[in-house]
Amino acid sequence: MSALPSQTFRSQSSSKVVVLPTRHDPKSGQRVIRWKDIQQCFKDAQYVTHNGLVVMFLTDDDLEE
Repeated sequence: MSALPSQTFRSQSSSKVVVLPTRHDPKSGQRVIRWKDIQQCFKDAQYVTHNGLVVMFLTDDDLEE
């Protein structure tokens, strides 16, 4: 049995790691994590970074979140 695709997150102020399962976005075909899922785990979250770069939100055809 394989694990569900997931992504790990942690707050800058804590070493605690949270693992969130990804969701399949049928339009893009990509595995994604919704911003509201991140905010449920990290109440004061304002943005996400990876290797010092801000991770951009998935947008629709009009570049709206």
